[in-house]
Amino acid sequence: MKNFFTKNWLLIFTIILAAILRLTYLQQIPVGFNDDEAAFGYNAYSISKTARDEWGTLMPFPAFESFGDWKLVGYLYLVVPFIYAFGLTEFATRFPSAIIGILAVFTTYLLAKEIFNKKTAIIASLLLAISPWHIAASRNAFESDILIFFNTLFIFFFYKSLNNFKYFKFFILTATITFYIYRSAWVFTPLLVFCLFLIFENNFKKYRKEVLKYFIISFVLLIPIILSAFSFRGQSRFIQESFIYGVQNSGISQSLNERLGFCSQRYSRVICRVVYNKPTFFISQFTQNYIENLSPNLYFINGTSGYQGFAPRGFLYFFELPLALAGLIYLLKKWSNTTKVILAWLLIVPLAPSLTSVGNPGRLNILLPLPQILASVGVIFLYSSVRQKALRQAFLLVVTAIILISFVRFIMDISTIYPIFTARSQRYGYKDVFNYAYSQKNNYEQIAISRKTDDAKQYIHFLMYTKYDPSTYHQKQIHTKDNQGWQNVQAIGKFHFYGSTPAIEELPLNSLLIVGEKEVDYPQAALKYYINDLRGDRLFEVYDMNVVNKIITDQNRNIN
Repeated sequence: MKNFFTKNWLLIFTIILAAILRLTYLQQIPVGFNDDEAAFGYNAYSISKTARDEWGTLMPFPAFESFGDWKLVGYLYLVVPFIYAFGLTEFATRFPSAIIGILAVFTTYLLAKEIFNKKTAIIASLLLAISPWHIAASRNAFESDILIFFNTLFIFFFYKSLNNFKYFKFFILTATITFYIYRSAWVFTPLLVFCLFLIFENNFKKYRKEVLKYFIISFVLLIPIILSAFSFRGQSRFIQESFIYGVQNSGISQSLNERLGFCSQRYSRVICRVVYNKPTFFISQFTQNYIENLSPNLYFINGTSGYQGFAPRGFLYFFELPLALAGLIYLLKKWSNTTKVILAWLLIVPLAPSLTSVGNPGRLNILLPLPQILASVGVIFLYSSVRQKALRQAFLLVVTAIILISFVRFIMDISTIYPIFTARSQRYGYKDVFNYAYSQKNNYEQIAISRKTDDAKQYIHFLMYTKYDPSTYHQKQIHTKDNQGWQNVQAIGKFHFYGSTPAIEELPLNSLLIVGEKEVDYPQAALKYYINDLRGDRLFEVYDMNVVNKIITDQNRNIN
């Protein structure tokens, strides 16, 4: 045992570091709690209590309806035992993601060691352990985040099966599981598996019957997903968010019609239709999205704004860019089957995300841990390229110093800067405002919540933070569904959710009204409670409508 620790102390240190960075203050960082996190938490709570999700569906599979976006159940059922054990909390909801994030650091080590060597594996796993992108993914309760672990695992098992076919069944099983986690895998997994077999075709010639048998087993296991894929529940996100059918489609159609109109003023409409039409616009939009989803600006400089509780920044450290490029150049010069696998992995990643948008970390994190593996190859390549011992030592010293400075700055930003930038996008304040409102429920006939300035799924936060009894919710909620399948909860008992600020005459006299900043101009004497964000700016105001009505009545009486 002592010999094991001596030989693997760097790996053990890396795993411990990964655990510290993913578990410390897990309930508080990221600040607030995202809509999707609350959805996983409350639906897991509902299943643990009633065996039904929030809409009363018995043990939903392979997807649960949630807001109408039909999330896959992979992460949901991972959360259930932790909710059962620890109760309905942010920690219990995020804990499975954090644990699997730690395991992903280990599987990155296994994969890099299998493909390259132990030194490359240690560096790659260490870079993933301190990666801002992966830390963010591991500290949020999103289904896409756990794909990183399963992707590295199934690719590792594939490489193991090249020399020992007994690992092939584990490869098939883990690749199959990815389909039940997040829809990006519906594109990524089959295409990468196809490329793996195309590249290593000769390795499996004598196992053709066994390979066919395992693929048939995988197909049987995927029947629920296949059936779901041809229904609305499987296509919901594509319909709701793609630029072909979703909300972006209206913008493309408007732009297309404008260009057709201008073109028709000078040329034949037939000619204009050949130049300006939906297929060419969609191809152009997809190509633009695809290129931007591979942009260094996205990954190393600007990133996206406030997503997953982290302030606008590149998903990766900037120092990883030159190292990853050096690693890629080395592999291209060497040109091996592994080079082909890495290029396939890199080029497949943006395909599914490019049908919807640019820069969504959840849809792009199937790229991980490829940048870290490339960067580790780059470090070793650059180090070995330096001939003089003194220059080698200087190189290691400079690289280590840059990594440490970047890492320390990131850790400081997590505790100081990021909470301020991301409080609103992370739904900061919902916990306090709904706990306060729930404490007042016996004093009012109705508690009204306006979605005008924050059109989020407030109802799920209300359910989450009040630990609202699922059986009661199934009976008392009133909801509608729009033409794209989105759920709109209008009321849960006394609690009513309004799309815009309700007029005074719409509310019972004995009401409590919750609104966003500057949404109403009511007398401050009627303000019972308020929530500020971490900058000190107003998020929510709670008004006693009895007092509002009395003050307005008195003012009108004085005028008359």
